[in-house]
Amino acid sequence: MLVLLVEDNRLLAKNIIHYLELKGIECDYAESIMQAESAVFSRIFDAIILDLNLPDGDGLEACKRWKDQCVISPVIMLTARSGLQDKLSGFEVGADDYLIKPFAMPELVARLKVIAERRPAPKLLKIGELEFDFAGHRVHRLGEELLLSRTGWKILSLLARRSPETVEREEVERLLWPDCLPDSDSLRSHIHLLRKIVDKPYKHHYLHTVRGIGLCLKVAACEA
Repeated sequence: MLVLLVEDNRLLAKNIIHYLELKGIECDYAESIMQAESAVFSRIFDAIILDLNLPDGDGLEACKRWKDQCVISPVIMLTARSGLQDKLSGFEVGADDYLIKPFAMPELVARLKVIAERRPAPKLLKIGELEFDFAGHRVHRLGEELLLSRTGWKILSLLARRSPETVEREEVERLLWPDCLPDSDSLRSHIHLLRKIVDKPYKHHYLHTVRGIGLCLKVAACEA
């Protein structure tokens, strides 16, 4: 089982990770929503353990955004908020379970196993000639697999989840470099390589730049 823990309390996070690993559960870690999104949009986890009070935002809002963008990894919300309305708010934004601090580690493991077992089968997404397999981190065009780098997959899968909307350049950069943004040419270079793989060999183009805003993935050219 592969789990993503999103928790800004490093001592608690260390204890959770240690216990999960003792139980044979692999654990990725993020201490902010920004760090978490780099992982959430690039791979599928068996479960996400999400604290609600994070330094850069509310876990409820993050969960809703992820679910709205077709993230299928189940979410356990981890919080000290114990009121009924707090729990209902969590379920309304797409949480699969709700665990109140303080909690027993064996209970967390039991809940992880339950929601991982009932996780829905990953869906394929088709956009024109493109077919995305988010579980396998693969994309095909007209039946031929496009060989993407890890960075290329992150960019293309984000655009696919949001298609046909335009994704702002700053959001793409935060996904790729959550801790330290590079110079302005870095993203441009990745997009150039991505176009050569996704569009250049084919008649119709799917990757479009919306000048002054960002990028979109759709059949017809986007209008700014």
